[in-house]
Amino acid sequence: MPEAHERRTIAEITELAGGLAHELRNPLSTLMINLKLLAEDLGDGSARPADVRRRGLLRVDVLRREAGRLQALLDDFLHLTGPRRLRKDALDLNDVVARLVQFFRPQAQSAGIDVKTQPASASVICSVDEMLLRQALLNIVINAQEAMPRGGTLEISTERYGDWASISVSDTGMGIAEENRDNLLRPFYSTKARGNGLGLAITQRIIDDHGGNLTWESEIGKGTTFVIRLPLASSRDHNCAGRT
Repeated sequence: MPEAHERRTIAEITELAGGLAHELRNPLSTLMINLKLLAEDLGDGSARPADVRRRGLLRVDVLRREAGRLQALLDDFLHLTGPRRLRKDALDLNDVVARLVQFFRPQAQSAGIDVKTQPASASVICSVDEMLLRQALLNIVINAQEAMPRGGTLEISTERYGDWASISVSDTGMGIAEENRDNLLRPFYSTKARGNGLGLAITQRIIDDHGGNLTWESEIGKGTTFVIRLPLASSRDHNCAGRT
């Protein structure tokens, strides 16, 4: 069993390294091409200074944009793979969702998306790192927005059952194609032209780190629902919140 676990770990690391290398290739190629063109422009003694300056500014804008892509990619990669120390507090998930919706609603409205919430009738107290949980939820919510390019409805609900709580995020988007379902949570898997495929993988890791689980179901043409399940806070969590 240890050997099998080691082989699986090596395979996962190899896959991550391959995915990162693939994602780095395009922006690095763009950087190299534009640096070469910039050097040629600056060395062209026959060109008018105004033309050299105009082309140079365009090249610099491309360089800045691609450098930003690289920075975002590396930040996401570190969120997925780097060490993480949770800063937990005993929080009501109803309040966490309300704050997320308040932040996201202007963006949703500009995209023609109606955001609805169904909070649990009573407090749903979980021991969570709010910043990380909000990031996990935001990744799901942004995916939902992208699945509704012509607008639609996004519904976020919370509930509790037994020793567990849940946050459900449902959209009325296009749904997830059958051929994409097995790979949906894999790092670097994306069907978007400019997506790096790390958003849902990061969400999965955040929920795993909280001792919860992430599930989803989807129907083509009707939409997708993601469900985050988290353990309810114990009395000890209430007393020790913020000191983990």
